[in-house]
Amino acid sequence: MEHTSGILKKLAKPILALYPLFPVPVYFSVLTGYPPILLSLIIAIIPLGVYYWQTKRIVRRTPFDIPILIFLCGSLVGFIVAPDKNVASGALSSTMASVLVYYGITTNGSASRKYWVWVGGTICVITLLLSLWFLSQGDHRVLVFNRWLFELFFGLPKTPGPVLQWNTIGALLVVVIPPLFVFAFFNTRKNLRIIALVLCLFFTGMLFFSDSGAGWLAFIIGLVFILVYWRRWLFWVLIPVAGLLSGAAAIFHGRTKWLSTTFSTTSIFGRIRLWENTFNLLKGKAAVMGLGLGNWFKVYNSHYNNVIPIVHDSFLQIYCDTGVFGFIAMVLGAVIFMALSMKFIRSSRGSSVNWIGIGLIGSIIAGAVFAIFDVTTSITYVTDTSYIYLVLPLFWIGVALVSVATRLDKVPN
Repeated sequence: MEHTSGILKKLAKPILALYPLFPVPVYFSVLTGYPPILLSLIIAIIPLGVYYWQTKRIVRRTPFDIPILIFLCGSLVGFIVAPDKNVASGALSSTMASVLVYYGITTNGSASRKYWVWVGGTICVITLLLSLWFLSQGDHRVLVFNRWLFELFFGLPKTPGPVLQWNTIGALLVVVIPPLFVFAFFNTRKNLRIIALVLCLFFTGMLFFSDSGAGWLAFIIGLVFILVYWRRWLFWVLIPVAGLLSGAAAIFHGRTKWLSTTFSTTSIFGRIRLWENTFNLLKGKAAVMGLGLGNWFKVYNSHYNNVIPIVHDSFLQIYCDTGVFGFIAMVLGAVIFMALSMKFIRSSRGSSVNWIGIGLIGSIIAGAVFAIFDVTTSITYVTDTSYIYLVLPLFWIGVALVSVATRLDKVPN
């Protein structure tokens, strides 16, 4: 018995260190059917049991625990309401996996600097691989300024299955670039600054060549937040500059093909009609319960006879999935996020953790702006016979890192 206990103690540390990776098989199970979903869920909760064995607590407390609990209640309601339980079960499983990714990161909140370099490096490597995948396999919007880049990868063999679209890669890049920008210009370690600068420049170039108009707008707003925090007087410079650029874009919009394509008025009005139609569906019982977890695609297309996979607004998508519970969770989470942000803004700028926190806040702001125009919290993959609704962990990772930075900012050195 003592021998078994000793083995468990030795395994506990690496298991908890790898906690954020344990839920990953769940996403593959929902998307491909392998490994079996039950096996993936068992693997995902292993660190949960290890943490309880060590601390007699299910999770480590964080500022967002109550919104998460309310959101999970909304997800359960959405599962009950949803008529297609196969789709809803995949959505619920990937939702739980995303929550476990969140707690996998926050559980390691007191880990060493090397651990967080490893976490950041892993995120950057994943982003780099997905960027290269987009160049070679993605759904491109080829224009005069990016044609040469896509032609370099044109000859590579294509793979079957879902591919990245320009706004998909844009959503990822806008939340990765702000922390890298802060690392590159405000970190004290030279080696990390050089690596961060190279990655920041590469990812910024990728965002530009992707031609994601929503990504460009979100990136600028996230970057402006960081620059204004650095030097308050820049606010009075950047605002008129933004006004001049907006005016120039409006003047040349109809005269420049790539500009009218990137910021298409047809696309904008199409989204507005999509949102209006969705609000028409959210009446009566649906106004409280939502449309059912992962069920927006089926309900919308049955009413309007259009094959549209997403509602093009993350906040509206969450409301459709989780109803009033999800709305309350979003509002409460936003209030908590703003309170934490104010603590970072008012705290000492000499702390490297504080600067990382500002970068993460810029990341969340950029992601929230992008989420107004597209769904970044989930994907709907339409198959020949049905569709797969997969909740993504992107938002959960960002919020988890903000929670960790809040805790570390209180720790000297």
